[in-house]
Amino acid sequence: MAAEAARPAAPDFDPSVFNVVERLPALQVVAQRIGELQKDRKFSALMYRRRGVKPIVAVNGDPSMRLLLLQLGVETSALPADVQDMVLSGAVQVTEHELRLSYEHFNAEEALQRLLPEGVEVPRSFETIGHVAHFNLRDEQLPYRFQIGRVILDKNASIQTVVTKVGALTNEFRTFDMEVIAGRDDTNVVVSENGMKMKFNFRDVYWNSRLSEERVRLLSKVASSDVVCDIFAGVGAFALFAASKGCMVYANDLNPAGAEAIRRNAVLNKCRLEVFNLDARECVRAICRLPCLEGRLGAPVRVHVVMNLPELALDFLDAFREMVSTRRSELFSGSPVDLQVHCYCFARDKQQPEAEVHPRLIHALGVVPDNVEIRAVRDVAPKKNMFCVEFGVLLHASAPGSLSSEIHTLNLASAISSQTGLHASPDADVSTSTEPDAKRAKAAA
Repeated sequence: MAAEAARPAAPDFDPSVFNVVERLPALQVVAQRIGELQKDRKFSALMYRRRGVKPIVAVNGDPSMRLLLLQLGVETSALPADVQDMVLSGAVQVTEHELRLSYEHFNAEEALQRLLPEGVEVPRSFETIGHVAHFNLRDEQLPYRFQIGRVILDKNASIQTVVTKVGALTNEFRTFDMEVIAGRDDTNVVVSENGMKMKFNFRDVYWNSRLSEERVRLLSKVASSDVVCDIFAGVGAFALFAASKGCMVYANDLNPAGAEAIRRNAVLNKCRLEVFNLDARECVRAICRLPCLEGRLGAPVRVHVVMNLPELALDFLDAFREMVSTRRSELFSGSPVDLQVHCYCFARDKQQPEAEVHPRLIHALGVVPDNVEIRAVRDVAPKKNMFCVEFGVLLHASAPGSLSSEIHTLNLASAISSQTGLHASPDADVSTSTEPDAKRAKAAA
């Protein structure tokens, strides 16, 4: 279906179910005293609040008077003492006001509470990706998905497309099948985060808006003189942030659509970085073949390796096993490196993730690094918690001739160029070719 095509008409609902009459308590007062009452915070908290309804209304036949609408059930005894005194003195009269409500007066949650049958929980939240609202509807909610989609579309002016995840996430690209349940069938989105604008097709790539705070936290750990290697970069959000900070950045994603999105977003944001479209282990090998890094006064260069593939990232740490064991660098043709690893994972136990994480570290690295920290990131689902495993290892320069790659020197302040990646810079003529002999194994391999 074309991106701009409209969805077929969804099963409608009877709008009359929203037509109700509320008899509200109200206070009649001269218009000049409205401000005096509203300044009282205790009184203001008792006033009626609903979208599309003004809590102050005119009194028919008397332009000098106004009605202040109160919440349902508010008794005179609940009014602040000074307002009660005004009632006793006759300056304020207690009365009722008949308010007619319809669909436009209800927010999304209220509307769905009236539409969905008893026993079907109202979906409380959704992820917003540009103009797209993304739901993970439960089985019992799926029969009502079109009604849910329409309500979300009606009640959120910025939403133009509503989708729900269909089936489990099973492929190596972390994408999933989705169904458009309301609005346009258009998943080409523009997302703004941390001053960067990113364009991508939500159907084709991995994206998670809920990690925005985590990306900012991680960026705070990176200095402009550091090197960043984002092994599972998605559409390149963190890679772009680091590049804009002045870092030398290498961004990789196994998904060709992801690598292409990184490249295009780098050009869009005038960022300079290198893009790879490789399996994670092959990406590490490619980084090993890159020219040497030259730190200030010969000091090791700090290299941040970011591995955000929570299901599998710990397993891919085996690419660094020999380096961690020998404390000898193979990265950047054997350059001395202050390696900082930020590896994301899932664990069932929120309080003691070490019981699950440490055995996997031993399996991949042969050891649990002495300075390892396991930090909670967010709760994904019951018994599914996301953590960031962080540790540092100082890697010394490899002995001359110990690596198959010829060693070259590259100053961090100079321009960067690589034969193994897709080069993206503000002035570059964009290329979409990768290294001819690069193997793209599946991430789950």
